[in-house]
Amino acid sequence: MKVVTNVYELAELRQMVDEGYISVRPHPTAPLHIYNYTAKAQYAGMWNHATLTCRGVITDSMGTILARPFTKFFNLEQVEHLPDEPFEVYEKLDGSLGILYWLGDEPCISTRGSFESPQSQIATELLRAYDLSGLDRRMTYLFEIIYPENRIVVNYGDRRELVLLAIIDTATGREFPLTEVGFPVAKKHDDVTDVASLRALNWDNSEGFVVRFASGLRVKVKCAEYVRLHRLLTGVSEKMILEEYLMTGADITSLVERVPDEFHRWLQQTVNHLRAQYDDIERTARQIFTATEATTRKEYAAIFTKTEYSAILFHILDGWDYSQLIWKSIKARPLSFKADEGG
Repeated sequence: MKVVTNVYELAELRQMVDEGYISVRPHPTAPLHIYNYTAKAQYAGMWNHATLTCRGVITDSMGTILARPFTKFFNLEQVEHLPDEPFEVYEKLDGSLGILYWLGDEPCISTRGSFESPQSQIATELLRAYDLSGLDRRMTYLFEIIYPENRIVVNYGDRRELVLLAIIDTATGREFPLTEVGFPVAKKHDDVTDVASLRALNWDNSEGFVVRFASGLRVKVKCAEYVRLHRLLTGVSEKMILEEYLMTGADITSLVERVPDEFHRWLQQTVNHLRAQYDDIERTARQIFTATEATTRKEYAAIFTKTEYSAILFHILDGWDYSQLIWKSIKARPLSFKADEGG
């Protein structure tokens, strides 16, 4: 992927921003902006140079890139062809991505989409406890932000720290080896010689692994138990999707960030299945209504009450909104669909 030094060099950027696939948030006090792909992009699978690149990119007011985090990387199962080249395996930490940037001579931390999130504010406070003399302003330093109140699934106890994940030359995108610059670094697993073998590892209290190939390609491998617990903690189910989103008209893309990547396909398939049921019921009711030959309400009633769509048909006749009737009829049905829970 071509490395750009100015975010406006991304050909699709303006379109992606306009269509809601990339968000742009200003810094509260400085002429800086942070560009980040949105939940809508994740849900739609809208991946191109712009959305892949904008994963917390920080720029000045002219679009010059001042902090360059990782590009979007995917689960092992989502990558069709892995390169035949050397690789390294690191622990995947279960916190929040922290991106170091500078306000004048003051280093600060943002998260992937915000200068002001609680995680970024606490990370900036934590930053002050480290020896910062080894920092090079030409580099982007990426961290995992870990503290008890930011627990997702993995229990790190009382740890409150910034764990260094990567050092990237901001101008060129070149990644440098993880070295001691005053921070703890992500644990490296030198004993792994086969990427495929990581699929079978299912360690307790662990999110999984990140594989970095010599070319810079990254893939993630999550432990099955982590994925199971994450879904349980978020409480996402077909019933919840139906009752809290489809029946209320809430934006389903807001649910994307609540589930791990492994369940994005399951989420989309489940939503599509429920909406297909809605369309089938609506189409059938409309066909019955169109085929009904009647002139009085009594005549309509004589025909409508012989069908399972009676209430919906009367709402059509009266010009009323029948959407909730359809959703309630779907809710009353037994679960008849099992989505693919793969990545």
